Amino acid sequence: MKIKNTILAVSLFMSAATACTDEWNEHYSAAQLGDGVTLWTTINNDESLSNFKQVLQAANYDASLNGSQIFTVFAPTNDELTAEMRDNLIQQYNAEKTAGVKEKENSVVKEFIQNHIALYNYSVSDAMKDTTIRMMNGKRVAFTKTQFDGRDYISKNTPNKNGVLFKINDVAEYVPSVYEALAKAEKAENVWQYLKLFHEDKFDSKNSVPGNIIDGKTHYLDSVTNKRNKFFSEMLKKAEVLNEDSTYWMVVPTSEDWENLVTDYSKYYQYDQKVAERDSFQYHFPRFAVLEGTAFSKSANPKLFNSGTASASDSLMSTNALSYFDRQSKFGSYNFKYYQYDDPFGTDGVLADCEAFSCSNGKLFIANKWNISPRQTFLRDIVMEAESASTIDSLNVKSDNNRAGDTNQGKVVKITSDNPYYNKISGNSYLEITPSGVTNFSKALFDVRNVLSNVPYDVYVVIAPAEAGDVDATDIQKLPVTFRCALQCHNEEGEAYYINIADGKLQYPVADKSGTINTNYTKSAVYGQNRQNDPTKVDSVFIGTVTFPTCSSEVAEPQVKLLFQSYVTSSAFEKTANRTLRLDCIVFRPHED
Repeated sequence: MKIKNTILAVSLFMSAATACTDEWNEHYSAAQLGDGVTLWTTINNDESLSNFKQVLQAANYDASLNGSQIFTVFAPTNDELTAEMRDNLIQQYNAEKTAGVKEKENSVVKEFIQNHIALYNYSVSDAMKDTTIRMMNGKRVAFTKTQFDGRDYISKNTPNKNGVLFKINDVAEYVPSVYEALAKAEKAENVWQYLKLFHEDKFDSKNSVPGNIIDGKTHYLDSVTNKRNKFFSEMLKKAEVLNEDSTYWMVVPTSEDWENLVTDYSKYYQYDQKVAERDSFQYHFPRFAVLEGTAFSKSANPKLFNSGTASASDSLMSTNALSYFDRQSKFGSYNFKYYQYDDPFGTDGVLADCEAFSCSNGKLFIANKWNISPRQTFLRDIVMEAESASTIDSLNVKSDNNRAGDTNQGKVVKITSDNPYYNKISGNSYLEITPSGVTNFSKALFDVRNVLSNVPYDVYVVIAPAEAGDVDATDIQKLPVTFRCALQCHNEEGEAYYINIADGKLQYPVADKSGTINTNYTKSAVYGQNRQNDPTKVDSVFIGTVTFPTCSSEVAEPQVKLLFQSYVTSSAFEKTANRTLRLDCIVFRPHED
């Protein structure tokens, strides 16, 4: 499936294994520790390690531990790694190998063998209170003078010519990352089936060990493959849940809730038949809508992560949330806290009634009750700044090509900090439009983007008062403006129509397919009733509640347009009304009963 500019290729490599704090060439060419025997010889000759030895041998790790590479091995003895456990591990390894699982993805290799072996050599003399070492599988494990992963040493710092051997009194626990826990979570299996569509294994030549060149192609002694998932890097804004050195929480619905949510949200993403990537959009976007705003980084939520609990005043910020200062440009208001959740552990909090799983790089929460409302994430207010070039489709300006034009060029008015309306006008600027000549009205057409289908929107036009642009405005300038609006949208077949604001019915095809207003449209049935603003304040004038049959989210060309007309008669002009439009913004707000 093709997704238009939604999941982008990125160069962020999320290493799940094999990297170490030392340089790679040191791992593979470090000076030998002495003239003694290899790690494999020592393990092979130690009867207390016979079960560990047989598992290593079954997976061909005897050759690695008998070579020149430098390792530190933490070997569990037979007292804890029993013969039954040994046989189960060997059986599992062979079963996955027969099934075609890659060697480094084999669960026995990754979760058992590489969980007990680290690259390069370590000594307890290097261990401090909070020291951790990276194992071959990428996991960070606690390493102290007396314990490895909380397991006591039976013997320690045994030198061999290619590394150091420790014997431990228990099997080290493999703790999955948030990403791995998702893959194993039976209750959220359907969520994982979707997320793994975006999984990639990318060969990392820089950190791989090259061998001989055969037939012009480099053969690697040890190849490194980095895992990445473009859903997390793109849709969840670089939520590095694959990275062992980052800390994240993530909440997901159960499989049953996932299916119900996707079905419910699909009605919001019904595209017209002419949208090039319609099938892809309609499949992916409802699923994006469920999962956006579900990952949380420690850096953005240090208090909650450190305490693990929250009071009613606490808020949890997801990776999709924006800082206060970025909300205006993205969402249209500093007050919109989308993807940010108050009281996350409260009765109806986003993390309430969840099963929590501790992970190597955070926590996975599986919600028995899904408490993320669409109004907190994707079902947002649409705020279009009237003065923005991306909002203005056209003004009916008189020109050589449009001699019937009845509107002067628009003027952007900036609100200065000494004005009483400073910070009361969206973006501290508005668009001023006046008629040309002595006509009764002027016209402007505005683009409204990212409208969802089957959502009842309350439509508002926000009008600025005259004093916002001139504190010394005259009484005539302060008069209200009479205006009316019409709305255009696409039907299921992709044709542009006017939608009746009163009853929501589509009628009268838009004759000019470009949508410009230079083709006059005069049928009064498409317009709502005439309205006036309150000129003493920044006034949000209600236009009507309208539901659109098709979605335009992420569609390049806007499909919803608002036609705005001032409509002041000659008898009312400069007596009870003015003809100057001072348009602050256009707001489409999902209707709430």
